[in-house]
Amino acid sequence: MMQIILAVLAYVVKNIALIIGILEAIAKVITGIITLTPTKKDDALLPKVDAFFSAIKKFLYEVSEFMSGKLDYNL
Repeated sequence: MMQIILAVLAYVVKNIALIIGILEAIAKVITGIITLTPTKKDDALLPKVDAFFSAIKKFLYEVSEFMSGKLDYNL
């Protein structure tokens, strides 16, 4: 029973990570529009947005793999 619950939760977490990916794409488009201005200060936003969303997605995918039993940290 616990495996089924963990599998369902892993599926949910993985899909949340996909939704975060969609939000990342939207944020990158908005950031890309902002960086069309001639100032160099705005160009630093895109790597920060990318790093922020990548960290969130990495965490969610690791949680999903751990819940599904594909990843074992020897707890």
